[in-house]
Amino acid sequence: MSLNEVDVNISYGINKEKQTIPSMWSVKKLEEVSSFKQGYQIPFSQQVNEEKVGYVRYLYISDFFSDSKKLFVKDSEKYYKISPEDICVANTGNTGGKAFRGAKGILSNNMFKISIVPSEINNDFYWHFLNSNYYWNQLLRMFNSGGQPHVGHKNMGIIRIMLPPLNEQEKIASILSTWDKAIELKDELIKQKIELKKGLMQKLLIGEVRLPGFSSKWNKSKLKKLCTKIMDGTHSTPKYKDYGVPFYSVENVTNRDFKNHKFISREEHLSISSRCKVEKGDIIMTRIGSIGDAVLVDWDYESSIYVSLALLKTNENILAEYLVQYMATGEFKKDILSKSLLSAIPQKINLADIGNVKVYYPQDKQEQKAIVDILNKLDNEIQLLSSELENLKLQKKGLMQLLLTGMVRVKV
Repeated sequence: MSLNEVDVNISYGINKEKQTIPSMWSVKKLEEVSSFKQGYQIPFSQQVNEEKVGYVRYLYISDFFSDSKKLFVKDSEKYYKISPEDICVANTGNTGGKAFRGAKGILSNNMFKISIVPSEINNDFYWHFLNSNYYWNQLLRMFNSGGQPHVGHKNMGIIRIMLPPLNEQEKIASILSTWDKAIELKDELIKQKIELKKGLMQKLLIGEVRLPGFSSKWNKSKLKKLCTKIMDGTHSTPKYKDYGVPFYSVENVTNRDFKNHKFISREEHLSISSRCKVEKGDIIMTRIGSIGDAVLVDWDYESSIYVSLALLKTNENILAEYLVQYMATGEFKKDILSKSLLSAIPQKINLADIGNVKVYYPQDKQEQKAIVDILNKLDNEIQLLSSELENLKLQKKGLMQLLLTGMVRVKV
């Protein structure tokens, strides 16, 4: 497909880029095809946490991406209400510029609603544009340099959008919405698998349901009787390097991300590992800030850990693979939190108290292994689905870049 050689100046303050667009397409500012209405600041004294007759939902940014506490305010004609198909944009904070939809109620003052001009732009096309690199590349250049990003109506208004004819907009939006549906279904399947695993854990790891062929007794022992060592990482902040030996802290464990980490010198690593040596088959657990989140060391390379992490080396009575699964149960979480220093800021647990946390396990290590095999299979399925989900998101991102800029045309 050939593009006509029309130069489009897209202004970003002092910077300009030139881009070609297909024939029959136009470039307009968002203020030409939509208007913006900011939400209301309603005093806390007028907000309630239960739905009552004559009250409507009061929506904060957090309501769109987390299970936040629901708040309601008295209905009034002066408030600007939104419905699920309306597009809203956060105007400040870490989500500044991010688009949301799918809710009903009244917006708080840290968001604004977008009202489109139907004769100019398709609502779903607008939605996909607000999730594209084409939109974000323009917006990021206009964020305030200091403090939290703030997206004002004027900034939003001057952002440029490339517009095909309405029927082509509708076709593009339909294609991208199909990908959204696939992403949504994959995400739902992951959630179902996670819930299935949680249910199995609660039954298998406390002996409520026994696997066929096993009848040995179960024990409840303190961690210190199941580990040869329970220690923490270095108490001194090391000197970080551009490369060297991987150095892990709480964020690596809680995010399950061992690729993005800091580095320390080999000399400093050897000093740390002389007391606290991380080896394959050990368990690393968070003990400061976040408490009781654990991973199995499945890598074979050298690494060191910070004081915020505890290192557990199991003895012959329990499989490390079983223990790390048990450490994700509600029973373990409840016990370890009860022994933590609740008044400490940040919250933490001492090594001696970690050793007093109790673990329930079958005496027969073959039964431990059989339980681990079932749970690991589900973990692998969840990981595979998560990889597929990320691939879908990447594919959609690439498709958006092609369709929303006219690099690839659709038949209408």
